[in-house]
Amino acid sequence: MELHTLEGQQIGRYKLLAWLGEGAHVHAYLTRSTETGEYRVLKLLKSNLTRNESALARFYDEARAALDLDHPNVVKLFSYDREGDLLYLVEEFCEGGSLLDRFKAHPGAQPLDFILRTLEDIAQALDYAHQRGIVHGDLKPENILYDREGKAALSDLGVTKYADEAEARSREGLLFGNPNYMSPEEWQGKSVDARTDIYALGIILFEMLTGELPFEPTQTSSVMFVHLLHLVAQPRSLLQLRPDLPPALEAVIHKAIEKDPERRYQSASELAAAFKAALLGNPSDPSKGETVMSANSPFGATAERAQTQATSAPEVIVVNRSLSPVLLAAFLAALLGLLYLWWRAQQGAEVEEETYTPL
Repeated sequence: MELHTLEGQQIGRYKLLAWLGEGAHVHAYLTRSTETGEYRVLKLLKSNLTRNESALARFYDEARAALDLDHPNVVKLFSYDREGDLLYLVEEFCEGGSLLDRFKAHPGAQPLDFILRTLEDIAQALDYAHQRGIVHGDLKPENILYDREGKAALSDLGVTKYADEAEARSREGLLFGNPNYMSPEEWQGKSVDARTDIYALGIILFEMLTGELPFEPTQTSSVMFVHLLHLVAQPRSLLQLRPDLPPALEAVIHKAIEKDPERRYQSASELAAAFKAALLGNPSDPSKGETVMSANSPFGATAERAQTQATSAPEVIVVNRSLSPVLLAAFLAALLGLLYLWWRAQQGAEVEEETYTPL
């Protein structure tokens, strides 16, 4: 069955109105309840778990746990069910769309008030999940949704990433996740924790501030090249792309996306507090930062004050540790070339050993 061609059909008590798109493991539809008339999002799992009793039992366990998540900045899961071989989830419909939709509609740097508001909302959601032992593990712009008032909420916590591992790994060798937001420990197959989500949030912050990715490939968009960038490359300079920003913001972003999880912020709220303090020109003591949003003062005036404070401070020498795109590409090409030559040498040695006949 083609899961993306079910518009107009009914599953359970929900009529599928429009296909919204697909993730690594689900197809999403806008639906309407035939009982209440309420709009919901129905997500059909691509993987067929119904023939694997242990996998199906685990899916139900995780779905029941997800039902208990109740936070204003977490997209609410209302129900889960099965129809024939189809497993599906029903969750809250967010009318404001996703952060990815925002990037497409308004390319480039996003307004600072929007960035801060989104960061604070998502930080609260992540802290809530992390305190309950839940790591998102696939944080990306598609999973940040907005209501009609602009409040951000985090989606896809838990069961939507659960799928048959053999099938998932066939997608270019990855279990799940968008390569552009995956941490070094994910690439290396190491265990993940809350700091993995901090890394992804740092990448998203850089993207919101500049409209670009900190490790954006210059020659190729292959998964292997992105992998190497996240493992060995330093991020591009935030201040070179946005010289109008307070200099302290660059240090905040760099700490969020450190290669070593121990050197990152240890919680999402810590990252949000540091970002806000740097934006206000008071990076040494985030707790004393003034409120950015107020009824009588637009954010633009606050940002202007922050920039004035930053430029009036003693001169700080910022060391740019990033390589130029050309040098970085050359370095990685040379590294891959050396690995290839080493592999050929090993193959040749094996052939020589097999064909050698002692006298």
